[in-house]
Amino acid sequence: MTTAIPRAICAFVLSLAAVCGAQAQSQGVPGDIKNFVTQYVAATNAKDAARLRSFFLAQSLACETPATKDYYDTMFAQSLDTSVPAKYTFSLLPVHEGNLKALESMGQQWTVKPQNELHIDYQQGDDAGTVIVYLVQQNGRWFDDLPCATDAAIKQYRDNAAANKAALAHYKAMADGIKEPLRSELLGLLRAHETGRAIDRYREASGQDGRTSMLVINALKDDAR
Repeated sequence: MTTAIPRAICAFVLSLAAVCGAQAQSQGVPGDIKNFVTQYVAATNAKDAARLRSFFLAQSLACETPATKDYYDTMFAQSLDTSVPAKYTFSLLPVHEGNLKALESMGQQWTVKPQNELHIDYQQGDDAGTVIVYLVQQNGRWFDDLPCATDAAIKQYRDNAAANKAALAHYKAMADGIKEPLRSELLGLLRAHETGRAIDRYREASGQDGRTSMLVINALKDDAR
């Protein structure tokens, strides 16, 4: 997930020493992985879809067919929302079998089993995240190994598409309806990368529950960029 599979689904956007940019490198990580990370982060931040696709394993790209294009186009677009700040760290880890099983239970299947997990960790203000990339090495090069969605997962996506679109529009309308001075206060918190405080402040001011507050603030983030 950008990435044909959403990073949210793949638990790719999860949490750090403050080391700058491409110099944010873990001890013992091979040089080719360091180069992969530098290029991958640059493509992610540039929202360069073609460049990001060049990292994908051929078998992952083959998941997308004319019959499944709507699903993968949507998932790829969602994954482009991820940005990695200048300060980040990364580590190369063994594959966590529990994570693979969890993804498989959500309708994701690998055509090639990943060899490693690459974690790219970052923090801005109080906001922290992790981009997780499953890796396979072929012909001396590392690739982003994305799972394919099962027919059932694609059907579920299509069955829920209208309701999900309506929900996004609903929370966007709620975000657009936030009045001053609260609106400016919340935008200030988001620009300072204090999303948790923004959610708490909106919940306190609006009386909405935690889930609704999180989704409204998420919708408001577009205006804070």
